[in-house]
Amino acid sequence: MELTPEIKAQLAEQKKQCIFCKLISGEMEAKKVFEDKVTIAMVDIHPAMKGHTLFMLKEHYPIMPYIPPNEFQHIFGLIPQMCKAVQKARVSTSANVFIANGGPAGQQAPHFLMHIFPRENGDGFFNFFWKEKESLDEEATKILAHNFPLMMQNHFGRVLASWHKGNGERPSHLSTVEERGTVIYEDEKSLCLLLKKGYTKGHIEIYSKEEKSEIGKLSVESSAHLFYVASFAATLVFEGLKVHATNIIMKSGYSDDNPEGNLCVHVLPRMQDDGLNKSLLWEPKQPSYDLDSVMKKIKDNTWNIKYLEEKKEVKKVEDIFVKPEVIKLTNSETSSHEDEIKNAIERISN
Repeated sequence: MELTPEIKAQLAEQKKQCIFCKLISGEMEAKKVFEDKVTIAMVDIHPAMKGHTLFMLKEHYPIMPYIPPNEFQHIFGLIPQMCKAVQKARVSTSANVFIANGGPAGQQAPHFLMHIFPRENGDGFFNFFWKEKESLDEEATKILAHNFPLMMQNHFGRVLASWHKGNGERPSHLSTVEERGTVIYEDEKSLCLLLKKGYTKGHIEIYSKEEKSEIGKLSVESSAHLFYVASFAATLVFEGLKVHATNIIMKSGYSDDNPEGNLCVHVLPRMQDDGLNKSLLWEPKQPSYDLDSVMKKIKDNTWNIKYLEEKKEVKKVEDIFVKPEVIKLTNSETSSHEDEIKNAIERISN
């Protein structure tokens, strides 16, 4: 999305006060475990668990739709290696990635970032242990199922992907997935399922077709694509269902809240004051252990993380977050996509 001068000025003012920009610049001390020219990772000083790591872009972007395509590809392409390093440092069997995209979803600072959690059975972390209880009506389901393929077609029209020809084969671990919902998008690398009953209305699950369980086994390209699809799903429900924010939560490997061990990215539509932050979010707390020793162990496992950029022809991309031609659910007047994102920035800032 091309930023207006007004929004650019607003972001410049945000950046001056952003605590994470101060940590990145060195104005404030950060417990860094990884850094390259585009990204930086640091352990959270008020962690939910040992190994709780923050991973972010160095440039200031308040929410996902503002991230340029090259930086999006870079940071999300590194997710497998970063998760693998955190898991190895903590000798854990699985990992979560948590994203709060907007104030109502629990975003507390206007700098887009991800939380990486090392996970295992019996770790006592139950925030992502949800019950599927909410249903979306048939009309809304049809609207989302109609528009998502159009969004992805638009995306592939702008970004050349030599591997993309169609839907591809469906692997055995996804053979019965339609028993739980409606497949609203599918390509060679991913499958998107709109649940019949979800944690929230419009709950979407995105599965990798290439890897059943471990995020650490995905390539840079496949990981970036998995999160591209998740980001489009978030835009889809934002536009189509007029939600106020989204959570994007990746589960990988076996843990109490992921008993089948499936690699899955969940997109949760969120509304203002829906009360879900009480269960999804965690209380910041002072660690009772030596945080520096945890930092050192993670850093010892990130030294060889590299972004391996493939040399291929890529069409110029103005914006990967293209506004879909969404059929309105109601006849009432609604604000534009740009207005709603501007409002989201203001909610985060306040």
